[in-house]
Amino acid sequence: METYDIYFRDEQDSANKGFNLKDKEKAIRMAEDMLAEKKGYVKDFPEGIISVIDKSTKEEVWSKPIPKN
Repeated sequence: METYDIYFRDEQDSANKGFNLKDKEKAIRMAEDMLAEKKGYVKDFPEGIISVIDKSTKEEVWSKPIPKN
């Protein structure tokens, strides 16, 4: 079964939330909400990337740049 997690990265570091979300669309909505509300690790990765990753294949299924704070 596919599960998804939300990752944050920049040129120096990366972090993830540790989610096991079963619905890709829900994971994308959560990532978009974190980006809009500057929650999660968004503040820690200005000018980085937020992405939704399929945990089994490591495929990036969605991503957006994180604006500078």
